[in-house]
Amino acid sequence: MKSIDYLKELTKFEHRGSATKNERQAAEYILQELKKMGYKVEKQTFKTTRDNLYMLPLQVGVLLFICGFFSQMYGGPLEIAAFLLSLFAIGLLLLEISGKPVETSIMPKFLSQNVFTSFDESRSKRIIVSAHYDTQRGSLMFHPKIVDKLSVIYNISYIGFGLIPIGILLNIFNLDVIASVILYIGLIIVFANIIFMAVCEVTGRYTQGANDNGTGTALTLALANYYINHKDKFPDDVDMVFLFTGSEETGERGMKNFIKKYRKKLTLDTKFIILDNLGTGKITYLEGEGMIFYKRAGKMLLDIAEEMVKGHDGKIQKMKNLLLPTDALPAIAAGFDAIAFLGKDENGRLGNYHWHTDTIENVDTELLSYEEEFFKEYLVKVAQRLN
Repeated sequence: MKSIDYLKELTKFEHRGSATKNERQAAEYILQELKKMGYKVEKQTFKTTRDNLYMLPLQVGVLLFICGFFSQMYGGPLEIAAFLLSLFAIGLLLLEISGKPVETSIMPKFLSQNVFTSFDESRSKRIIVSAHYDTQRGSLMFHPKIVDKLSVIYNISYIGFGLIPIGILLNIFNLDVIASVILYIGLIIVFANIIFMAVCEVTGRYTQGANDNGTGTALTLALANYYINHKDKFPDDVDMVFLFTGSEETGERGMKNFIKKYRKKLTLDTKFIILDNLGTGKITYLEGEGMIFYKRAGKMLLDIAEEMVKGHDGKIQKMKNLLLPTDALPAIAAGFDAIAFLGKDENGRLGNYHWHTDTIENVDTELLSYEEEFFKEYLVKVAQRLN
């Protein structure tokens, strides 16, 4: 089967929302397809929240607003406790975007799962090709008239969050005037963020997820099918693993849980190749991950991508990073080499990103076919170089 055939099957689901029944059914579909190809397949289950994109900033914002409001209005002997609590709230946010496998949300947990082809322990080197198969909820945040301004919105939000502990600290040292100004600005920004996130949480509804990330999942299935029928093209001592992660949209929970459980089985020269949002634009590889804590992609993986640019007539490009991370971030944070490939236009836009137009009709099927051949070539080159 070709990637477009797998994509058609995946988009028969109305959505594949993180930790939902639809996601579990999609996982079962992927598992059965891999078994048909002849793979021994494993399923890793874990529990996670159904949303962190909206709820985590909302939780952090509420906690910071309470701390800042208390300091502004009352002060007194409990102000040190408010300062420490505000640092705790900031710490939760920093942990979440660091890629580390630490749970940061207090929201209810539901069942999710990863599906992957079993490790071949007899082989000394390993490449993991991965795609998440869950879908996000589109909301006001990703409205076509707003999505290009997301980096500005996020930066303003981070500044507002940071002003709260700074203002409280200045109050502790009795610098009342400047503390009051900083807290006032911080509280306005945080309150606006709370309202915005609350609206997104309440009104958000799942997308079909044809591009994000039906395309990456379909390509990974097609590559798995190619590999098992063309093992002669790959070195004998390189183990190819195909990993399909659940709940990436809740903060890379699938990849974080995979690495947490199987890290001891992975040597440090394991390479992760992440396929995500590949249905529009040009093939784009990211030089790194993370908006605040920037981590560079694996050098060998970048070098091979750079070499392949020359032979593909302007159809491949590179960009520094994304605003929101991919599944490559937890792998890099754990010390592994990883690289993420996405489909972006020249201005860095992802097609129909987290919006309700993310349907199979809006996927560039010619691009998908082209990518299938590109990644076959890329995987062979990485395996040979690793060997």
